[in-house]
Amino acid sequence: MELVRKKTKQWSRRALVAACGAALGACGAEKPLEFPATLPGGWKLRTKQQMAASGAAQELLLNGLLSWWQAEYDGPAYPTVQMYEMKTAASAFEMVQKHRSTPGMIALSAGRAFFTIQTFRGTMAELNRFASAFENAF
Repeated sequence: MELVRKKTKQWSRRALVAACGAALGACGAEKPLEFPATLPGGWKLRTKQQMAASGAAQELLLNGLLSWWQAEYDGPAYPTVQMYEMKTAASAFEMVQKHRSTPGMIALSAGRAFFTIQTFRGTMAELNRFASAFENAF
């Protein structure tokens, strides 16, 4: 009876260690940063281009900018999205906090990504709908 008990405890420990290892491994795997091709509400990705990080604002560079992308969407408001990949999620969130409110522009973050979403042809209501759909898709 004593042997069975030890085997059960040993097996339980192994299962627990394996489960913890799998959970930690899943936490470390980050989803690649990609622009959604389509969004509910009629938006469709038209162009996507990587920008030179050296051309970014000094504030972004000092806060750990890794890469910078720009995308344009067809649909209501014809929004332009700047995606800044930061070293940490905290840096991305900090950039949202430091962003100055500008008419026709919204700033948000998701994980290590900091986004600015801007329209030159649409209304703020259209831009808000786009930003909500974009954030949900991301």
